[in-house]
Amino acid sequence: MSLPTPEYDGRTRDEVVATAVAAVRQGVRTWTGQDRTDPGRGLIETCADMVAALRDRLNLAADQRRLQVLRMLGVRPYQPAPAQTEVLFRLAAPSPEPVVVPAGLEVATRPVGEGEPVVFSTLTDAVLNPCVLVAAGNFTQQRTGSGVLEGTLTELGSEADRPVQPGGPAFAGPSFHLNLPYFGDFPLPGDTPEGLGPVTPGPDDLRYALVVLSVPVPGTRVTLDLRLGAAGTPPGGSEGVRGRWEAWQGTHWTGCRVVSDTVPGPTGPGRVTLDLPPAHAPAQLLLRQGAGGEDGSPQRLRDVGLIRYRADPGQSPLTGVALNPVLTVPVPVVQARLVQDETLGTAAGTPGERLRFARPPMPRSTDPLVVEATLGGRTERWTHVASLAGSGPGDRHFTLDPRTGEAVFAPVVAGAGGPRRHGAPLPAGAVVRARRYLTGGGAQGNVPARTITVLRTPLPYISAVTNPAPAVGGTERESAAACATRLPLGSPVPERAVVPGDYEQLALAASAGMARIHHIREVPEDTLDPARNYLPWQAARTTVRFTLAADAPQVPAGTQVTTADGRKVFTTLEEAVRVPPQAAGAAVLRLDPQITAATGMFVAGDYRIGQFSGPFKENGRLVLALVEIREPHDPRNLTLWVRADGERQPTDRIAVSVFAPRSGTPWWDTAAPHAYAAGAARQITVAAGDGGQSVSVLAHPVRLGESARWRAALDRGEPARTAQDAVAGRGDGFPVDPAACWIAVQILDPRNTPDTRYTVYADSGTTAEVPAEQFEEHPRDHRQFTSTGEPGQVFSLLDSPVYGPLPAVRVGTDDWRTVTSFADSGADDEHVVVNASTGQVHFGPKVTGGPSGTRQYGAVPPPGTTVTVDGPYRVTLGAAGNGLAPGDICRLRTPDEGIVGVRNTSVSQDGKDGYTDTSGGSTQAGVRLMVVPFVTADERGWFPFHMLTPGRDACDTLRRALRVCQPTGVPVWLEQPGYRGIRIEARIVPADYRTASERAALGAAAERALYRYFSPVGGGPQGTGWPLGRPVHAGEAFRVLEQVPGVARVADARLIPVDPRTGSAAEPVARVDCGPGETVYSVEHRVTVAEVPS
Repeated sequence: MSLPTPEYDGRTRDEVVATAVAAVRQGVRTWTGQDRTDPGRGLIETCADMVAALRDRLNLAADQRRLQVLRMLGVRPYQPAPAQTEVLFRLAAPSPEPVVVPAGLEVATRPVGEGEPVVFSTLTDAVLNPCVLVAAGNFTQQRTGSGVLEGTLTELGSEADRPVQPGGPAFAGPSFHLNLPYFGDFPLPGDTPEGLGPVTPGPDDLRYALVVLSVPVPGTRVTLDLRLGAAGTPPGGSEGVRGRWEAWQGTHWTGCRVVSDTVPGPTGPGRVTLDLPPAHAPAQLLLRQGAGGEDGSPQRLRDVGLIRYRADPGQSPLTGVALNPVLTVPVPVVQARLVQDETLGTAAGTPGERLRFARPPMPRSTDPLVVEATLGGRTERWTHVASLAGSGPGDRHFTLDPRTGEAVFAPVVAGAGGPRRHGAPLPAGAVVRARRYLTGGGAQGNVPARTITVLRTPLPYISAVTNPAPAVGGTERESAAACATRLPLGSPVPERAVVPGDYEQLALAASAGMARIHHIREVPEDTLDPARNYLPWQAARTTVRFTLAADAPQVPAGTQVTTADGRKVFTTLEEAVRVPPQAAGAAVLRLDPQITAATGMFVAGDYRIGQFSGPFKENGRLVLALVEIREPHDPRNLTLWVRADGERQPTDRIAVSVFAPRSGTPWWDTAAPHAYAAGAARQITVAAGDGGQSVSVLAHPVRLGESARWRAALDRGEPARTAQDAVAGRGDGFPVDPAACWIAVQILDPRNTPDTRYTVYADSGTTAEVPAEQFEEHPRDHRQFTSTGEPGQVFSLLDSPVYGPLPAVRVGTDDWRTVTSFADSGADDEHVVVNASTGQVHFGPKVTGGPSGTRQYGAVPPPGTTVTVDGPYRVTLGAAGNGLAPGDICRLRTPDEGIVGVRNTSVSQDGKDGYTDTSGGSTQAGVRLMVVPFVTADERGWFPFHMLTPGRDACDTLRRALRVCQPTGVPVWLEQPGYRGIRIEARIVPADYRTASERAALGAAAERALYRYFSPVGGGPQGTGWPLGRPVHAGEAFRVLEQVPGVARVADARLIPVDPRTGSAAEPVARVDCGPGETVYSVEHRVTVAEVPS
């Protein structure tokens, strides 16, 4: 770990000799010192050599001590990381047997010039199974279980009802023999697999297009030629889209990755390429051939591979399919050599034992590094850990120096409580072996796409290899100088991620292929998210029932009702319709001949709904009946309608008296009934029964609600609630549940006969139950404010909390759109943010410290403009509206003569308080890291823009490395910086006359210097990447170009902003500003070299 020698004493050896000679000549003027054979000259030079050695030792002493201290503190250089990608192995022709691509197989790039090729190794075994298409059709699934699917398979396309014969016309493939399923296999009765049972699939799973392969092909890339039919009319009328490809995994279906899809739609054939999942498993397919799949024995296909195409309504169905020969298999590779089964040595079993891996350096790998110790036929495993500080005496752990490959087992450390061993020692005499590990890595592995084309180890049938995507994630080992200066002396090396610097260091130490990592600190962008309504307010719900006046037919929806104190307002959601009079249950009352007292003198007959008849005593004309008034009738607003059968006229009169029977009490006093009526009949509409139509009848009214005696009896609680409380002696059929009340109805009918039947209808003006929610609606324009023209205005425009859709905000004569955040709002976008919890309306702010510099987010209302609400909105109390018992809602907010009363019939519930985050997002617990990956540039120094996007594997590796050393539950968000694309167009003048090829070489060198300097990875003044937020000046191009050897002067240099994604260029500028979260990217540089110096 040596460092460049700092020039603390800047004199060279010749300068030391010259100084010594000059000093001697001042004392001995006759001595010139020019003769190198002079002994005095030789003595001076000998002393100068000794001084130079001493000077070098003293100059390096400080660095040596610094390195020793850092080593004791645990500072280690960041290790290299290998680049990773996926390569495709391609067969020259279909193989008659499986082709195995073993783990550790080496592939490489072609060498360029005298450079060495970049070598990659496969990480896992890959098998390319030869297969053919056995059958394809529309599969109707009937049963599934235990890896078996049973159903019917019919032709695709127009002949959708014809059964498919496996191995028929759809069968295609090599002429040689394959391990194909036996098509004549019909299982015997009782031979069906266990666990196969009926299923109840949804519409998407019941019928789908099925592709049957001769064998499963896990982790393989297959290509299908197919046709799609015309898409139907999807819900909502959207255009037809592709369906989904899925593969069978033994127990369920999983999605396939679509590599390419060139099918134009129903207009013609096309081709789709799929990557099947590694868990593609064999299946048994039972195909029934009878009509509907119910008749005959099923035909069984064993160990086949299944792929299905699911098309939802509105998606294009599959009408034809053919399998191309399976010739390619994708395999992950890493820019490192895979070392397998390496023997480290024989263990001595002593504490602190050290063994050395033969091939360092060893980059970080996603697989744990494990060594095995075998002794006497027993094998034990030791696992690598970053530190043994947390390992106990029995833990099989070891630590490793990746640079030297030295592994340390079970060191003993002296402490205050005595010596302690960290980790279990190796068994004495055991053979220690490493099964597999990686060696290598570095940024040279970040090669472009389609450059890994050399198969270093030939394999049968494999004809070619290539990488469709670039290799990414490779990083160099940290230099000794960078490691020594990364932290000040005395700074602790982070073992836990707590502060931002810890996250940055540990993320870089993860060797995940990142060149730069910056923690994103909070900036004034919090004002872009002033009110995030995370949880909406929910109104409490209940049901209410109204009691209407005699002539009121219904109550409109939107009627507001309140509690007794008027503080909680509920609004009905539906129209409440009056319930028509309903036939009451009744039983005839007759005298009990055995009772002569005034109490208990009546017995009730059998209970029934509807008609009753018969006098209360022999040969009498007076009819007396016990009548049930059921819930939810309101006895205080009760009207009875008594109907007599037979031919009746409206002018016919009957006398009706109503009593309140009570068992054990003399209640029948004909001289003082609770209500009495003897009026003419009226035509009314009554309910005909359960589910029946309403009918018109002629009935006589008895208005109990208008009787003072009846109301007084209700106040005294005289009416019985149950039949046993009303009459002691009763027949059959009486209900046991409490009713609104039980009454006795006495009928004196001049036209009464023993066969006359009477029906009592109850009507209290009650409506059906309707839902109501706890909110009140506020009208538009109930508040107004005037804009001052300043950015970021806030007005308390709404009552709160707001429930349901947020209203539009009218500014002047225009409605402005309500958004959740100003992050995506332009300076002219008419956007507002509404706080549902407080009713505040926020207008767009001006941010001066954000990643994009000073910027206005959202339009600003002009000064003097009126701001108001456009349209009604709802206000609720949330959870405060819960818990109202039945009857607590009892008033109308606005009195109405047609509504006599109201009450809620259920407990109010489901109200929830909302939550609005007004912190601007600062309460979100998590860490945001801005990452810039390592990239490999071409010979010009340029690299494509998409390589600055970190790969998913690299991001996963970084997150896994941080997860073990950060607080539990703290999420880590990885973000990319913003990139300002630039182009330099310059004209340089050479220092001398040059040929055309020399001028081209000078121009290439100049462009290379520009790419190197204006780079987000290794550019900038410090060579560590263009700093975030640093502007680009056109004058910097002059300075960079003037330092190129062979350039006399820079005639002209123009700085042009360019969109790195689209390539569109703007006009030349003198400066390109970068926000705090932005850096620079060189889209292209063009340098012209003058033909002659001037």
